[in-house]
Amino acid sequence: MQTDTLQSSTGLKEESQLVTFLLKDEEFGFDIMSVQEIIRLPKMAKVPRTPAYVDGIANLRGVVLPVIDMRARFGMERAEETDRTRVLVVDIDGVKTGLRVDRVKQVTRVLRSEIEPPPAAIRGASSDYLEGVVKLDKGQRIVMALNAAHVCEIGVTRKSASANSVSSGSETESGLASRKSRSVDAEVQKMVTFRIAKEEFAFPMEHVREILRVETPNQVPDVPDYVLGVLTVRGQILPVIDLRRLLQQRSLADELADNGRPLREGYERWIDQTEKSFAGGLQHKVDGSAAECLRKWLAETNSSSQVLMESLAKARGWNEKVIKQLQVRTKCEERGDREAARVCGDEAVSGGREAVAALRRFEEQIAQNIREDQRIIVVDAEGFVLGLVVDHVHEVLNVPKNLMEPPPHITSNGGMELSGVAKLDDGSRLIMLLDVAHLMRDQKLRDVQNSSQGAVEAEKTGELLKTGTEGQERSEVQLVTFLLGAEEYGVPISQIQEIDRLAKITKVPKAAQFIEGITNLRGEVIPVLDTRKRFELEVRPPDDRTRIIIVDLGGVKTGLVVDSVREVLNLARKDIAPPPEAIGSGIDQRFISGIGKVDAGKRMIVLLDVEKILSRQEQAHLSEITA
Repeated sequence: MQTDTLQSSTGLKEESQLVTFLLKDEEFGFDIMSVQEIIRLPKMAKVPRTPAYVDGIANLRGVVLPVIDMRARFGMERAEETDRTRVLVVDIDGVKTGLRVDRVKQVTRVLRSEIEPPPAAIRGASSDYLEGVVKLDKGQRIVMALNAAHVCEIGVTRKSASANSVSSGSETESGLASRKSRSVDAEVQKMVTFRIAKEEFAFPMEHVREILRVETPNQVPDVPDYVLGVLTVRGQILPVIDLRRLLQQRSLADELADNGRPLREGYERWIDQTEKSFAGGLQHKVDGSAAECLRKWLAETNSSSQVLMESLAKARGWNEKVIKQLQVRTKCEERGDREAARVCGDEAVSGGREAVAALRRFEEQIAQNIREDQRIIVVDAEGFVLGLVVDHVHEVLNVPKNLMEPPPHITSNGGMELSGVAKLDDGSRLIMLLDVAHLMRDQKLRDVQNSSQGAVEAEKTGELLKTGTEGQERSEVQLVTFLLGAEEYGVPISQIQEIDRLAKITKVPKAAQFIEGITNLRGEVIPVLDTRKRFELEVRPPDDRTRIIIVDLGGVKTGLVVDSVREVLNLARKDIAPPPEAIGSGIDQRFISGIGKVDAGKRMIVLLDVEKILSRQEQAHLSEITA
């Protein structure tokens, strides 16, 4: 089998079987020995800044599979997916690649004598993909036999690939070996995950210094468009990068507006048609699918911006009125009450107009308010610190190393490279781990930082001469902050193992009132505490922002349910005051280790001592629950 595969990657044998497929009206074929299987188009995650012909990556029974659109590969117009769309899984020297085609035709046996070399008119770079042209049925049927190895080379020009095929293979093996040697250093890979354009990415936790809210940076001249400027964070210059621009994605504001605008325009047309129908005296049940589509979109769209959520809430309220009035109108018609039906119809149209107005306001407000959703992840590598603006931080995860795969053999068009892919939820969730070191080698970014650092260093020197407390000024504690109602709390990041979404919780009989139950965290059973109940605060139901913070309580891995996680920040120890006797935070003082002062005291953070959240007796009870 290995010999046949090697032969198929370098040329067709005297007699071969071709798996033939169509791209538009043209027929192509691969040697059957290089085609492992044929599958339907899988769910894919888009990898940023890859060649345009790479559709993304998918999980194929534990293997990360890059998928190439063959139409785009050959410079043809892309086609919509149909029920005939298929992906050929091709294996070249142990590396699998998916090739998307319009449809698979058949397996055809051909003789070497039936294959002609590519015509002189197409010889050159493009002909490197061709083994030859097969003439069948007395020349009535033409099949272009392709070289699978050449087609599957991603991000590599044919000239360089042919010249360096042996050396590039050894480099790949050494790269994989180095990645494996790094991964065996720990049982898990701790990472901070975030979203960009609906895809999930992550940075290794060891490179994440803190997570900040987005502020307007000072602009710097003559820099790439993805450099938003610089911020001064505790005396250090921080270049700020728009990760969407770096990954060649449209802005979050444009994406959100573009997602909602077609829905709003369709809804507006539906209201116009409904009004005309009522005015024309047509008495029939109105199709309410537009209102149902809007209801679903509004339910799925969230923001941290109060301004945006108020506009969405108004649109939701008016749309619900529309749905209700149409339902009542139908009942009025059924019992023959035409006047009541007319009034309900007018109310529905009026409510629809108000819903449209609220949606328009939402679109106008997005650009000014979307930053409340975004965060800056501050990463460092080799002493170089950089701030990256992301859509929103998702969670902190401990991913077992056996769920990490090396990155697929895809060369990006600059900007960011992948250092690995995490496969969670049986492969249905793919998280792309970004290579921080690759980004830090960008000399333009280093120049931005260095050019602005001089003035700041002079200012810092003057301040230190005045205070004489350099060691004290730099003494900091890194906190994860979270909300319980309107109050903000903080826990040292060293005490937190990970942060996860709220999963299914199983109740435990005769457990303490504040113990919600137990949950399954990737095969490990852990107890879950309702932090609100423990602190004797008002209980509220969970929502999509609710998170579980995993900590160690007396040797028992335990989940603390919080309303939402806000950010990761570095707080100078000089800005931490001992807890006053009268706190007013609503929680027992014995749980509190201090009060953090941010922005000159304008923002107060209650620092918790997680070791004191439970007594020794209660900790022993937790051990019994999970035993």
